[in-house]
Amino acid sequence: MVGEGWVPSNGNGWEMTSARVEVLRILLIERRKQAGLTQVQLAEKLGSGWHQSTVASMENGQRKIDVLEFLKLSEAIGFDPAEFLKLVSSVRE
Repeated sequence: MVGEGWVPSNGNGWEMTSARVEVLRILLIERRKQAGLTQVQLAEKLGSGWHQSTVASMENGQRKIDVLEFLKLSEAIGFDPAEFLKLVSSVRE
């Protein structure tokens, strides 16, 4: 069963629709760009198993990000995960 807020995407898979997911998505893109990284460069920094398409899927909301992936993203991009989550959690659904 699909969880609340998940809807079919126009492509493959599902997209999460909520204000917090949108803020998370936008902040990840902004942080990556501020770090001067392309999606390809970020995938390379993240290492084996990561591809540009994986980064793109996260950034466009088609792929969930688990906690360990989030921590790895924060290390690769160079942002404080606690501060980032404070910003996301300040958004009301």
